[in-house]
Amino acid sequence: MAVIPIVAFAAVAIVFLLFLSYQVWWQSGNTEEIETLSPVDLEAFRNLTDPQEVDFLRVNLSSKEFRRIQRLRLRAAAVYISAISQNAGRLVVVGRSVSAHPDTDIAAAGLDVVHRALQLKLWCSLALVKVNATIVCPTLLSPSTKIADRYLDVTSLTASLPKKLAA
Repeated sequence: MAVIPIVAFAAVAIVFLLFLSYQVWWQSGNTEEIETLSPVDLEAFRNLTDPQEVDFLRVNLSSKEFRRIQRLRLRAAAVYISAISQNAGRLVVVGRSVSAHPDTDIAAAGLDVVHRALQLKLWCSLALVKVNATIVCPTLLSPSTKIADRYLDVTSLTASLPKKLAA
């Protein structure tokens, strides 16, 4: 009797992993000229996902008004997360091209960018699921601000690549 939930869970997990793989490889597979990264206001994103800000709004607004405002904030956060995810796909392309460099240190740095950018895309996909669930019930969950930190990490690592190539 317990086999059916396990099989259903495994099927959902496989579909989710296939979806993530499709998102990562389809969006990052374009090896033509790399576009510039979309601008992302990380300070505004952090504000939208700050648990203290959510608590402040919860205390100072009526329940109905809090849910309405929080849903708007979550929709805005989803836009930021989508932009970060698209930028992570572009960073995968940059990392892939650098990973073919003959200098092993530079190639390793390129692989590190690919690895971190793929992790960031995964975090973004999971965060979008969480945000969408939170939009349905805005009083239960809050999205994570860690995405902004991970995004800064991978973009700063990528920014250091041209310096290494010039050396």
